[in-house]
Amino acid sequence: MGKNLTLQDGIVEFGNHLARRPLSDNTRKAFTGDARIFARFLESAHDGAEGTLKSIDLSGINAEHIKAFLVHQEKGAVANSPKSIERRLTSIKVMFKWFQDAGYMVNDPAAGVAYKPFMDPLPEYLSDAETSAVLLAAQSLATGERLEMRPLTAIMLVLDTGIKKGECLALTLNDIERGPDGYASIWIRYEKQRLYFKDRQLRVFGECLHVIESHIQRYDTKDRLFECTGRNLEYLFNRKVAPPAGLDALTFEMLRWTCAVRDYREAVLSSEQMQVKYGLSTIGWLEMEAKLARLTRQSYTVNTESDADTP
Repeated sequence: MGKNLTLQDGIVEFGNHLARRPLSDNTRKAFTGDARIFARFLESAHDGAEGTLKSIDLSGINAEHIKAFLVHQEKGAVANSPKSIERRLTSIKVMFKWFQDAGYMVNDPAAGVAYKPFMDPLPEYLSDAETSAVLLAAQSLATGERLEMRPLTAIMLVLDTGIKKGECLALTLNDIERGPDGYASIWIRYEKQRLYFKDRQLRVFGECLHVIESHIQRYDTKDRLFECTGRNLEYLFNRKVAPPAGLDALTFEMLRWTCAVRDYREAVLSSEQMQVKYGLSTIGWLEMEAKLARLTRQSYTVNTESDADTP
């Protein structure tokens, strides 16, 4: 059985929990602000003596209350944007999951409440065929007359590890750690203390490691792995790699999502391991996980329809 707790007291406890987490003040305020908006909605929905916030017990809240809140947010007198509604649902999901983990609730009423597909545009990512074409184009550039290896190195790093553009560009030789058994890893480090949860060690294997070593030798690297700006790299992506690969554009974000979609489909990493690998906060991971689920369903639907059309 869960511990007895009113929603008002629960929000206070949730706020205390967030204060102990390495989150920015804005993130904490967004979480607790959304929780209070939800609480005020429940308060207004109650009649008579039960109309006070203190009287709403956590055990009496179910998925239908949350769904009604979302409808109110979408169609009420002051309708909210789809992005705001999605963020509030994420905040509610994080809060109720913590209530359950902390023993305040037996069941999580928000677990089965789905995000609406239209709420946020899905990110672009590369199909397996497109990924192969991008790698082939980047390899041709690396072995061409000018031996331009930077695009290939960056592309393989992001496809293997899922790191962000800024994280890739910040890599130094000190961040590359070689193991005795032929494997290596890269360290992603953040200077700001509130972002320490993003620090992580990621393995790189085989061909990716070979490309990194060749890159270091080619450019006689002493400190930073990439002695160029992100703009210069994406210029090379879009002028030298994307056209021969048959793409209109290629970005770091597309490569990161390609890695994430592959990890999600293979299901080798747990949800917690995925969150760590991509350096995400709880709310950031919930948002990514929801999009990955939608991308996977979308891909399955497209492939099923394609197979049905095949004679």
